[in-house]
Amino acid sequence: MEQFNVISILGADAQVLTPDTDVAKATKDLNRKSLKMHGRHAVSWLLRASAIAALYLLGRYGMEGTIGGAMSLTAMFASVYLLWYIPKGHLTIQSTRQARLYWIMNDVGNNSFCSDDPIVVTMPAQEAIGADWYGKQTVS
Repeated sequence: MEQFNVISILGADAQVLTPDTDVAKATKDLNRKSLKMHGRHAVSWLLRASAIAALYLLGRYGMEGTIGGAMSLTAMFASVYLLWYIPKGHLTIQSTRQARLYWIMNDVGNNSFCSDDPIVVTMPAQEAIGADWYGKQTVS
């Protein structure tokens, strides 16, 4: 039975903070991480924008003929990608933050209902009866 108690025994010595302090601390940490992610996204966008601008300027003024035209045209199409990259990154960061905030609130809610018993018995995961190695049910 000890094999199922590994998680609860390892976490039994952890000090549980009050829910208000725990939520405030976790939310503050989450906001810092989100701000860092937004900063990294802005820096990566600026690097991509400078590379596309350099490609355009090289094609427009550095090369002549069809090669220069192809480079500037490629840069113009890449600018469409650059415009797509802005909202896509922002929405990804925003949805990640919302998901983490959900789990913070869920953990605080679960901690208020947990008992002080250091050993909490959990049920083992049940395997499907009659399943072969790739998970498809066999017909008996």
